[in-house]
Amino acid sequence: MPSYPYLDKIQFPEDLRKLKEAELPMVCRDLREYIIDTLAHVGGHFASNLGVVELTVALHYVFETPADRLIWDVGHQTYPHKILTGRKKELPTVRKWGGLSGFPKREESKFDLYNTGHAGTSISQALGEACARDLIGQDYKVVAVIGDASIATGMALEAMNHGGHVKPNMIVILNDNYMSISKNVGSISNYLNKIISSQIYNKGKALVYRFLKWIPLIGPALETMAHNMESSFKHFMLRPGGLFEDLGFTYFGPIDGHDVERVVSMLKNLSHIKGPILLHVLTQKGKGYKPAEADPIKYHGVTPFNKEDGKMASSDSNKIGLSKIVGKTLMDLTKKDPRIAVITPAMIEGSGLREYQEAYPKHTFDVGIAEQHSVAFAGAMTNGGVIPYMCIYSTFLTRGMDQLVEDVSLMNLPVRFVIDRAGIVGPDGETHQGLSDLGYLAGLPNMDIIVPSSAQDIIDSLHFLHSYEEHPIAIRFPKDTGNLSELNFDSPNSISKGKGRVVQEGKQVLLVSIGFMLPIAKQVTKLLEEKGISVFLLDLFWLRPLDKDLLVRAIEATERFAILDESYIHAGASGFLLNEIPPKLLNKFLKTFALPSEPIHHGERNQILAHYQLDAEGISEEINQLYQN
Repeated sequence: MPSYPYLDKIQFPEDLRKLKEAELPMVCRDLREYIIDTLAHVGGHFASNLGVVELTVALHYVFETPADRLIWDVGHQTYPHKILTGRKKELPTVRKWGGLSGFPKREESKFDLYNTGHAGTSISQALGEACARDLIGQDYKVVAVIGDASIATGMALEAMNHGGHVKPNMIVILNDNYMSISKNVGSISNYLNKIISSQIYNKGKALVYRFLKWIPLIGPALETMAHNMESSFKHFMLRPGGLFEDLGFTYFGPIDGHDVERVVSMLKNLSHIKGPILLHVLTQKGKGYKPAEADPIKYHGVTPFNKEDGKMASSDSNKIGLSKIVGKTLMDLTKKDPRIAVITPAMIEGSGLREYQEAYPKHTFDVGIAEQHSVAFAGAMTNGGVIPYMCIYSTFLTRGMDQLVEDVSLMNLPVRFVIDRAGIVGPDGETHQGLSDLGYLAGLPNMDIIVPSSAQDIIDSLHFLHSYEEHPIAIRFPKDTGNLSELNFDSPNSISKGKGRVVQEGKQVLLVSIGFMLPIAKQVTKLLEEKGISVFLLDLFWLRPLDKDLLVRAIEATERFAILDESYIHAGASGFLLNEIPPKLLNKFLKTFALPSEPIHHGERNQILAHYQLDAEGISEEINQLYQN
């Protein structure tokens, strides 16, 4: 077993705070090695966590967590935080069924204040904590940690605008891991910030301003001039902080986020300064592990790998992710029609668009973590004669709901929504489960919806969407793979609008399968028929417009029917379908097999389905009991 002499002394942050500052670099060394050793065996978020080791150690060393509030944005960089807050021994279970979440989670620890999985929330939460503290007369510190991508979200900027107005004591740490650390900029900024952040400087500055203010006649003018001179000087010498200063935050930085003693010193100084503060910290994703430093995108999330060379286990060469199928198909379409544009809110990699972006950079619009903007932007592109494919995760589309309604649906703008990670996403857990999209999409005016049930269906649907101008339209599919050898990219199948598909006919029980529940529905069919129950299996394929004639005929031809939907039961397709079925046939309804309205925790898809008895065995057993009764 590897030895971690300094880390082994630490169970909780109070143990860390007993150490001398000179020992902190050794703590960071142990912490980084422990993360590398552990994730080499179990996988998980990797490069982002290696990048915040020193920052995390410094934060827990300076602040009296959890009494002082430490709030993380996004949360995939909190493994060091988890290790230092009593969860070191549990790290090998991260993202596994029944194990640690890959994100902050209130149920796990009092050190995790919020369940965070979406970007841009931390400054709003920190501001709320700070204002609550001041309202009831408490005195704890409040710190938010936000990444350079997340700081650009509308929500983060709105929170800063508000914070700069109400001016509570709070610190926002901008963890900037995009730019490399520049020595010439770093040396100047370190010198300036050492002066500016010191208590002597700030107390002296306050005294000077008070003195100037009370000089008869010209005092106020001198005070204003001094403010302007200081502001101009800092804007000139510290250009990155101009925006934040204008929003009302006092800016410090950038500083080297891997110099733990420097970060500790800075945090100690800043903790005594009044008002909202932004500290700009430069870090490197993958710090301390050469393969991850060289390719932080590849090593953002890892499967088990060889620690010596960083090689991850090779996947089946015949398997291709559904997201990559989307990217490849859109490349084929754009080659034939230059009017196509592909839009994504900072999910180039996740949505399988890296090769597309390289081939068609002018057709690719990565708008950053700005889901609201992305939806309205896509709608406006249709008015300019462009064919926009809006590629987005199901969980992130909820952030653009207002624009989905107001700026697309009500105006009937034909945006093509390509919704990835629909259904159970597995290890990312409750904040990323795509279990609500069918419910709200089906409730929108003008919105058409395809629910493909195979990888080939996705290819066929994307081709169909190309010439579809009647309404906005969405296809949705899970995080899954297809067999490359079975796919036909060159000659996609034609699709008839609003037509469902009969997989097999039967006389006793109708199974209405929605999307990628079809493989399970086929297994259920086999199990029921082994029990002597004849099954009619219907692959819905279209939700809107619904093939109502086929659905009614199938219900009339059978004794009972059930719906299989990988959604929340009250936010899926079931309510829409049951309102479309003639009331006289509803007495045949057995049940909708869907997820309960509760947070669905992380784990593999098959584990989650089995837990909720939504696997083939669980569904067939319940249908058999209901049918026999």
